Amino acid sequence: MTLRPSGRRSARASIPGMQFDRTILLLAALASGAAAQTELYMPASRIPANQELGSYRVEPFMQRAARVQMFYDATEAGAASFVATRMSFRFDGPIPAVGAPGPFRIQRVVIRVGTTTVGIPGPVFGDNLSHPLTTVFDGPATFWPDQGSIVPEPWGGLNDGLTFAFNQPVSITIPPGGFFVIDMSVDGNDIDGRGHALVDAAIGSGGAVNGVAFSSDLGCSVTPNGSAATIATSGTHAPGGVHSIHGTNLGANAPVFAIVGASDAQASFGQLPLPVPGTSCTIYTSWDIILPLQANASGEVPEFAPGSHIAIPALPWFQHVTLYEQLVSYVPGANPWGLVFSDKRTVQLGTLTPPNPGFYAVSHSADAFASVADDTGPHGYALRVTTQ
Repeated sequence: MTLRPSGRRSARASIPGMQFDRTILLLAALASGAAAQTELYMPASRIPANQELGSYRVEPFMQRAARVQMFYDATEAGAASFVATRMSFRFDGPIPAVGAPGPFRIQRVVIRVGTTTVGIPGPVFGDNLSHPLTTVFDGPATFWPDQGSIVPEPWGGLNDGLTFAFNQPVSITIPPGGFFVIDMSVDGNDIDGRGHALVDAAIGSGGAVNGVAFSSDLGCSVTPNGSAATIATSGTHAPGGVHSIHGTNLGANAPVFAIVGASDAQASFGQLPLPVPGTSCTIYTSWDIILPLQANASGEVPEFAPGSHIAIPALPWFQHVTLYEQLVSYVPGANPWGLVFSDKRTVQLGTLTPPNPGFYAVSHSADAFASVADDTGPHGYALRVTTQ
């Protein structure tokens, strides 16, 4: 046997050992990084393993433009503290594929995240934020509609078009009694109803609980033999809710004012109801809030027309308050005053309770950067948030 110097033998043996040690360290580092990245599924109490949530939302991806604020308390977020790096939605399906197959392009998506101490979100977007949010995505996006073949639909949708990577990690600590907030604006979406883009969601209870609204008395007409002007309301008549005032027979393209009052018995100008001299019209409500509107060519103020929304603050002392509403249009020649009054709308506001479970949503279905929502409710968008 030929003996070799021990030092040279040790040097040669150390080379593969060193490579093995470095490989182990590299694999350990990769495994550590993979383990550190986790997923939170919201709303945590409702996300099932093999089925969808039982409800859906058309905002934001079924609209040309929309704004949505999503709220999850610590229980529904799945953690009180985390560092978020991206988020994914999923469609509500399966439904038959219809219309254009996509892709659909959105000119601009803005996503802001953070927390709020507000206990019950209301219809005014800014009032729902106790401090500024962090912008994590601002740019164009492309997505494909629901393919209608898988239950549940995949997170992120086809080609991951419903996944939004954040431009920076954001540290989130949900305050006691508060919420994790996602504020999302979609502007210039070219889907235009041509494909299915319903977002999976759950529905809970609480928040703004609708009251009642009814019409009474009689309006007057634009012409002697014409139909009387009428008023109606749609939406959630409650604190924390928003309802739209609309009406008919107000005069083609006429300027219209929605009058909201706290009394139908007394106004600053006299007792109510007050007949308008020289006409068959009557004033039924005090003039405490006045909203300028516009009738269309058919003499109608459409449901949910711009500016027609009455947002009731999410404050409990507005519960069971009664409001009186009336429309008045300016139509020269209709009578000596050129004013046409609708009948009276009585709105008895409902109640306000904390959402149960702890998720909620506030949205506008036509304006990406609206300041006031046209819908509020205990909706929980299906959301997957990647954390590190």
